[in-house]
Amino acid sequence: MIRETRINIDGIPALQITCGDMPKGVVLFYHGWTSQKEYQSVRGHLLAAYGYDVLIPEAVNHGERGPIDYNSPAAYGEFWQTVFQNIREAPSIIKYIRKWRRHVPCAVMGHSMGAFTALGVMTHYTEFRTAVALNGSGWWDESDRRFRAALHIEKPRSYRVLAMQIQAMDPYAYTHKLAGRSVLALNGGADDVVDNKAQELYMEKLAKDSQVISRYGTYDGLGHFVTTNMMGDAVQWLDEALAVPVK
Repeated sequence: MIRETRINIDGIPALQITCGDMPKGVVLFYHGWTSQKEYQSVRGHLLAAYGYDVLIPEAVNHGERGPIDYNSPAAYGEFWQTVFQNIREAPSIIKYIRKWRRHVPCAVMGHSMGAFTALGVMTHYTEFRTAVALNGSGWWDESDRRFRAALHIEKPRSYRVLAMQIQAMDPYAYTHKLAGRSVLALNGGADDVVDNKAQELYMEKLAKDSQVISRYGTYDGLGHFVTTNMMGDAVQWLDEALAVPVK
């Protein structure tokens, strides 16, 4: 029986959705910018219906952790700081998962900002066998350029520090860390929020690496949304990626 519980992991509020006693895997699911964990509950329950336990943490600047003015001039920088904080907090969540489901394979997944996070977590923490990124990007530096161009964001004095942080953690620079693991990226073909080109270029780089299993898919006419078809493709990917024994 599927059960949803509110938990707290070292100060991080989260939803824990369990599918039963024999999960096929644990999926760490990150929500997007301006969203919150409760808005992802339906997706968590869908994954649980297919045999996965799910953890959905609350990001800083969202929900219980204090929403901000997402339309303020400072919000763009806070977007990136939220991604960075998600990644810094990942070890606490990984430690919790290992105690909760010690011998169960793990995946990381997310939508929009959550997909940026998922690819960062996948890159910097080897505990995850696979990542599923929905409407996000694994080339942060390129996405930063495209975001600023689309939103007409000028570089403030403090931008140099932000740029250094982005470059230091950018998954594009560390694709060698993904050897032996896999990445699925799915994007809406008509997404006007996250420019698909950065993700396309990131996935092209992965496709050239024989040590990484990767697939990139787009959905014609789809904007910045997650559809039933997209979730179905994600579940199929998880079933295949997590069923493979670790070598």
